[in-house]
Amino acid sequence: MPVTFACSVSHTPGITAWADAPPADLKARFYDAYGLLRKQLAAADPEVILLVTTEHFANFFLDCMPAFTLGIGDSYFGPVEPWLKIERGVSRGEPELAGRLLDACYAAGFELNYAHELKLDHGSMVPLSFLDPDRERPLVPLIVNAMTYPLPQVARCYELGTVIGEALANDPRRVAVVATGGLSHAPGERMHGQIDTAFDEQFLQRLRDGDAPGLTSYTDAEIEKRGLGTHEIRTWVTVAGINADRKANVLFYEPIPAWATGCGLAYYE
Repeated sequence: MPVTFACSVSHTPGITAWADAPPADLKARFYDAYGLLRKQLAAADPEVILLVTTEHFANFFLDCMPAFTLGIGDSYFGPVEPWLKIERGVSRGEPELAGRLLDACYAAGFELNYAHELKLDHGSMVPLSFLDPDRERPLVPLIVNAMTYPLPQVARCYELGTVIGEALANDPRRVAVVATGGLSHAPGERMHGQIDTAFDEQFLQRLRDGDAPGLTSYTDAEIEKRGLGTHEIRTWVTVAGINADRKANVLFYEPIPAWATGCGLAYYE
């Protein structure tokens, strides 16, 4: 069955951990936009959420950092950060769908890492706290390495998305797909707090246009100039590949200095 809902969202921890840091009207616009996505997801009534996410040394470290890891477990604990102001708990997994996706990826030449156990950090739990706050729907997490070199090529992320999109189209379940990460930010770097709005707006326009060549043309050096956290656009590109026949609608974008991130929310028709 084709994907019933798809969106791409920012996940900076400040969204919940220091929610009142931005001006009240800016926070309200952002939260309201997240609320609209929640309503869209609920209206689509998906049976499972495929969460295309990143992680921040919650499961992997420099001694072992796979390019792509698919969660095939029965459940996932999160958030690992007790200060995130999100209630900690367990989300159900969907190992049958995960297994089907894993088989499809291997058949297409993508030998993904897989894990029966994964912990969810803010990269996953901040978006889920808005989109599925009661943990009603089971998850299949797909972790894309945006943390440390070597990184999967941006074009490779898009190609993986197309493979997953075809697999989902042939599955009977109603699936929502959520990308989390970005946009431009430089956590802990000398340039921390700098937000490249021109880069973000160009990237979002390419999503709107369904511009696959543009989305897949970014080099590591080009991305890194906007901060190491900006590598998380790989999750957005992966979901663009899943929705290769659709264009994105940008629901919200503004630089939010209090959260040191260019924050965006987009969805696919």
